[in-house]
Amino acid sequence: MSYGLVAKDHYDFVLGGRMGTMEKEMQIEWAELLALEESINFARSKSWSKLEFKTNCVSLVNRFNRRNADLRTLGHHIPDMYKMMKSFCCFNFNWAPKCCNQVADFRCNWAITKNCTMGFNMDYPLDIHDLVLNDAIN
Repeated sequence: MSYGLVAKDHYDFVLGGRMGTMEKEMQIEWAELLALEESINFARSKSWSKLEFKTNCVSLVNRFNRRNADLRTLGHHIPDMYKMMKSFCCFNFNWAPKCCNQVADFRCNWAITKNCTMGFNMDYPLDIHDLVLNDAIN
């Protein structure tokens, strides 16, 4: 599996990101949950306090935001995610269509191709510049 995350401010200015691979095979919801955990850890490492997480996995967003009792194994990990987010001043977890997450998708595929994990800061790689602008428009 691979993941890609992009951190932006409220003006859609790229603050940084991370992408990587893991030698695991799993269902989509589990992969998205691991990507969320990676995003939380990334935000913690930057000491950001106000966050909005976006994913194109609507079932995970619904499960996370409803907070209903979920007896499946995945459901037992949702409260752990809430505990991790208590250090933030405020956070939201929302659905975003794949067309609005092109940078993360591109970096995810890049990580698979290169079989590596890598982060970047505001000086993001030139190969995603047009995607950054396109994501800001959508």
